[in-house]
Amino acid sequence: MNHDLTPINKNDTILNAQNGADWQQAAHDWLTNFTSARTQRAYRAAWINFLRFIDKTPAAVTSSDVLAYRHHLEHTPSSHTGRPLVASTINQRLSALGSFFTFAIARGLLDKNPCKEVRQMAVNPYGKATWLDGEQQQDVQLLETIDRDTIQGQRDYAILLIFLTTAVRVDAVARLRVNSLRFQGENIYLTYTNKGGKIAEKQLEPITAAAILDYLDTRGELAPEAALFVATARGRRVMNHLPHLAAKEGRAQNPLTARTIEKLVKKYCDKAFGKGHGITPHSLRHTAAMNAIIEGASVIEVSSLLQHKSIGITTIYLHATDKAGDRISRKLGQRYADRI
Repeated sequence: MNHDLTPINKNDTILNAQNGADWQQAAHDWLTNFTSARTQRAYRAAWINFLRFIDKTPAAVTSSDVLAYRHHLEHTPSSHTGRPLVASTINQRLSALGSFFTFAIARGLLDKNPCKEVRQMAVNPYGKATWLDGEQQQDVQLLETIDRDTIQGQRDYAILLIFLTTAVRVDAVARLRVNSLRFQGENIYLTYTNKGGKIAEKQLEPITAAAILDYLDTRGELAPEAALFVATARGRRVMNHLPHLAAKEGRAQNPLTARTIEKLVKKYCDKAFGKGHGITPHSLRHTAAMNAIIEGASVIEVSSLLQHKSIGITTIYLHATDKAGDRISRKLGQRYADRI
């Protein structure tokens, strides 16, 4: 893991000789405190981007500077997409700044957090959420598109079942290793790294455990640290013809990346539902939660399934019960249609 926080150039930090070393050390320690490499990268990028924007030392930052930065993020198109940043991305950057200044206060570098008075953007975290309709058996339809007579099909069937029965995130699935499986009598448990770097464990349902074991049987003897899901022989041949991938992942068996798994999910959804379905691995996590509600699970149980920190986040899934209301409305409407 790279903790090198040396600025790209001297204008990245705009730190003067009196407080530069202390602030640079604080930034290093602040990032090191996060266990997730992804969080470290995102927060470091947010911090550097902010310093470039304000063009002053961190000690001189005011709430007005942070407000101006928020306005800048709202109205400046992304260099990658050409579109303004979405609210959740802006909030992530503001959270990064607030986190750092809180750390700096603890170090005695600052008396007041300039982010405290700056409100984040209003956002519904599931406003654009997609999922498969469990009542219409779309999840079953998706699984039925997989040719389980092939090694690739066995692998992909196991991956989709993990999403649909455990609601684990795609990054966690991509990081799974053979020793992520823990055997206890007839039960098999899956150990994985949750969001934020926290280690979690879930008992696998028999159908999911069997699918994983059937796939592993096709791979022969494996070291405990070997990736749980890898590219097929055909997939490795394709990688070998792409120099940038061959150089990066020149190993006997290539672990599936999160991006590859996303493409895998899209391929099967395209086959099952046609183009434009909008289904992603996160949609399958959402599907698991929705189906749990349909099967009678409580909000507390669904919150546990999703490993949410707050039950308030989970209550968004209650909109699954709106379908019951829709059915009742249809019955009421039919009552009058039959009589008038």
